[in-house]
Amino acid sequence: MMRPLFDIATLKDDIEAGALILTSNNRLATKIRQAWGQHQQTSGQTSWPQPSIHAIEHWIDESWQRCCDAGIVHTAPVTIITPQIEQILWEQVIEEDREKPDHLLPMSFAGLARSSYAITQRWQIPTTRLQQEAPLLWRWTKAFQSKLNQHRLATSADRATTVLKGYTTGALPQESKTLMVGFDSVPPLYQALITAASTITEAHCIEKQGIEKYSPTPLKHEHQAQQIAFHDEQQEIMAAAAWAEEHQQADNTCRIGIVIPELARMRHQVERIFRQQFEPDYPLPNQARSATPFNISAGTPLSDTPLIASALLLLSLNRHQAPLEELCRLLNSPFWGDSKLPLRSIAEKRLRKLAKRTLNSSEFRYQLHLAEESASTTGLSAPLEQVESLRRQMPNKVHFHQWMTLFQQQLDILGWPGERALDSIEYQQQQQWLRVIEQYQSLDNLGLEVTPSEALRQLQQLANQTIFQAETEDAPIQILGLLESAALRFDHLWVMGMDDTHWPQPIAPNPLLPLALQREYETPRSLPERELQLAKSQVTGLKQAASQVVFSFSEFDANRLRQASNLIADLPTLNPDHLPTPKQIESLPTIMLEQVSCEYGPSLDLNNETVRGGSSIFRDQATCPFNAFARHRLGAIQPPEPVLGLSTMDRGSLLHDCLEQLWQQLGDQQNLLNSSSESLSQLVAEVVTGSLQRWQKRRPDLFGPQFTVIEKQRLTALLEQWLEVEKIRPSFSVVAFEESVQTEFSGIPLRLIIDRIDKLDDGRQVIIDYKTGKATTNSWLGDRPEQPQLPLYVLCSKTPVAAATFAVINVAQQQFVGFSEAAGLLPEVQPPSRKNEPENWEELLSQWQLSLTKLADEFKQAYAPVRFYKPSVRQYQQELEPLNRIAEMTMTK
Repeated sequence: MMRPLFDIATLKDDIEAGALILTSNNRLATKIRQAWGQHQQTSGQTSWPQPSIHAIEHWIDESWQRCCDAGIVHTAPVTIITPQIEQILWEQVIEEDREKPDHLLPMSFAGLARSSYAITQRWQIPTTRLQQEAPLLWRWTKAFQSKLNQHRLATSADRATTVLKGYTTGALPQESKTLMVGFDSVPPLYQALITAASTITEAHCIEKQGIEKYSPTPLKHEHQAQQIAFHDEQQEIMAAAAWAEEHQQADNTCRIGIVIPELARMRHQVERIFRQQFEPDYPLPNQARSATPFNISAGTPLSDTPLIASALLLLSLNRHQAPLEELCRLLNSPFWGDSKLPLRSIAEKRLRKLAKRTLNSSEFRYQLHLAEESASTTGLSAPLEQVESLRRQMPNKVHFHQWMTLFQQQLDILGWPGERALDSIEYQQQQQWLRVIEQYQSLDNLGLEVTPSEALRQLQQLANQTIFQAETEDAPIQILGLLESAALRFDHLWVMGMDDTHWPQPIAPNPLLPLALQREYETPRSLPERELQLAKSQVTGLKQAASQVVFSFSEFDANRLRQASNLIADLPTLNPDHLPTPKQIESLPTIMLEQVSCEYGPSLDLNNETVRGGSSIFRDQATCPFNAFARHRLGAIQPPEPVLGLSTMDRGSLLHDCLEQLWQQLGDQQNLLNSSSESLSQLVAEVVTGSLQRWQKRRPDLFGPQFTVIEKQRLTALLEQWLEVEKIRPSFSVVAFEESVQTEFSGIPLRLIIDRIDKLDDGRQVIIDYKTGKATTNSWLGDRPEQPQLPLYVLCSKTPVAAATFAVINVAQQQFVGFSEAAGLLPEVQPPSRKNEPENWEELLSQWQLSLTKLADEFKQAYAPVRFYKPSVRQYQQELEPLNRIAEMTMTK
């Protein structure tokens, strides 16, 4: 049996005498009660009186209830305010303050105002001082107190003040003796209350106002404290985990403590590393949850647990829009709807192809409907439509309990919490969610009617503020925050984060209270001397908490180099060689592997396989054959990445649309030349306006009034500049826009789309591909042309082609870049003849025929080595590296 975490011998006589034991937190009170129960059992007792051991807030609440029962004035009709209601009232106060500074957001400042008011109450700062020295907070405080009176509410500090009155007036009987355990400091209000509540008060850290100092009995064995430095936090956690496992395996009854002052921030990283150390197989699929030999005292916000996060995501569909990543996460959640993974994957693919950062809820439902049609199944879109129908039946503003009724109906329709049975931890989360619902409905005490957006915000905040801590069995290894470790005893203790940045803590004064006032009343984090004394006291307590204590710190973080705190600088250094080696992810044993050639895959069989991709097949085969195989044979296509504003592709499409509409109006160069400047400007304006209107319907989230004006200016300038280039060409007419051609090249079926085809007076064609970026004809040359679209169209054309060219249209450049059969067909475009180019147009066509036929043959034969013929292309195909494993090949070489 493991010994208790608290040395009950230090309190045994006082508990037997009926003393009141007050602790700094619930965890310590529980540990003392457990230690007392274990002591009674060891002594042969089968039953014993319940000792008076309470966390201080719990004791104040019980005393408050006794005040209510005793009929003390102004207690019974008043309700203690909940944090959520207090937040709402502070937001109202700040919103209604006409003298508040400009651009001050009530939601951002409400929490700060709330904590500032709590400090003034607990540290008993007179209101008159606030009026003189902090007029903004004083004004808010008066308004907040008025709202408390209006709603017959009281703060937790008001509750303590009433209890203090109960003891000073004799309405509540005094305790014979009170012992305070685990306190680093106590606010003056609580200090006065405890003094009034007891004839004798002892505490281990307070020596004010006649309170006698109390210290637990020191450990009888010798202390050994050492320090050690690590490179970073991860290395520090891994070392602590390996050290804890070594001691636990040596003696499974010993008590091991890991104290991490910033545990709340590091919790996920700590749990992952400790699980990797104690359960190396934990990350593997189908591994059931199992009890671990460690407990982590810090919980997680209920809203971060997968079960509750899915419920909140489902309810967020009541908003007009939702981020793409949240919608995709919702599709991958097992806690709602039918578990049809193929359907969900199809729906996610459709959403990601839209390349929008946010989507309307209606568009989300529509894309699910289209996914169901393509998969010939149902099950997701219909419940979502039903949920939306229920929302539309609600008025725009109703009470909180009415919104919660709707939310619960919607979750039921969507099948939350899913088809499979919940495990133990998920069941606990669901039960805590039910308690959150009860708290949420208590917001109706304010009598507010709110919009669905505000109702969801309050529910999200409440779930964020509710900390979930799974109920687990006692474990030999306790991973604790600094405050939770107070007064506990271990056999071995490791304390992390002992660097000069955090020990002692830097001051952090409250910004709504004058610094001089805070220092006068010695409020938290206002005096460096106080922080230093507090840190010294905490380090002394940690040194005495175990026979072996290791203090560690990491030397590097993202911003600066750190050193050991001066509070541990005198300790001897622990040799890193004396620490066990942390476990890494287990790798396969080294064995001789057979080398298998993977240059070729299964040959292309067009009778049983459909290939899509058009000219991109040749482009990818030219740059990296394996990636061509992965994309066009295996379907490894990455969805487009959402961007802010218009993507480069969208900007190009918008310009294409304008050019198409413009030439549909003009038809040929002669009409262009015959048009006056005024009529041409009017035509350009009409074309741009029409294109932007179509895009406004497609992307109303993006094309607001100001953005539309900017785009109109940009497009108008580009089109007018480009028309000047078109005017100096030989005579032509435009015969095709966005021409789509189904053809075949060397046995590979292709669908080619060409931006524009012009016809010269002699009947020959000019093939034009619009480019809004840089372009060069070098991408058409060599054995492996990287931009084969125009060469392919020229070779597949049934009409003689006189020129193939890029039309480069951007702010910096407006010109044709290409090759022609003869000079003078296009401005600045010449027949091939320069260095590394074929000697003439016919030889260029012959080179294209040979090089593209070779690429086609490679693709048909499934020639697929992982080889980048142009290394710079690799950075644009990084999404395929998990498949082609180029990094591993590079390391091997």
